[in-house]
Amino acid sequence: MKKILNKYFTVSLEKESNDTTKLIEKIKEERWVDSSTIIVNCSPDYSSRLCQEINHKLSYLNSNELYEQISLEMPYPTTNQIYDPYSHGYQLFDRYLGQWITNNIINNCKYLFINSSTLRGKNFNKVRLSVRQHLEPDNYRFASLYVQSSSIFQPHYYVEEFDKEKQGGLLFHWENIDNPNWDY
Repeated sequence: MKKILNKYFTVSLEKESNDTTKLIEKIKEERWVDSSTIIVNCSPDYSSRLCQEINHKLSYLNSNELYEQISLEMPYPTTNQIYDPYSHGYQLFDRYLGQWITNNIINNCKYLFINSSTLRGKNFNKVRLSVRQHLEPDNYRFASLYVQSSSIFQPHYYVEEFDKEKQGGLLFHWENIDNPNWDY
């Protein structure tokens, strides 16, 4: 059954593009990103384009070289597991996250965790709680285009807050509105 579009905070291609530029400006403004920064593509199925654009537009801060970029799978809101491409199977997110941190976090690097949106904030909050056991607070930041006003987590950088009760759930122009794993 098709869901009704007017119940959504819908993000068009033009809005996404304009807001990506705004997010890049907010990140640049703080002057936190430097050559030791690693970009973490959280939820690659939702955030890859955003991460790639941020990486290219900020590369001038890294002698015009792209930053190292790594992926961090995140579960859908209706699940607590992810498909782990390294083990070729499903894993509970907590276990996967612990292994991911062991394999990817380096003490002398900075990490910019990017997700296209922060809805409930539970995934970003878990990442923050886990990462802070391994890194100093100034060595990681979080960024999203959009933040749901009821989220338990607020990223360091974001463009717009939206109210799900008033505006509806977030819907990007490229999303499959009939995806059963997403609870709009």
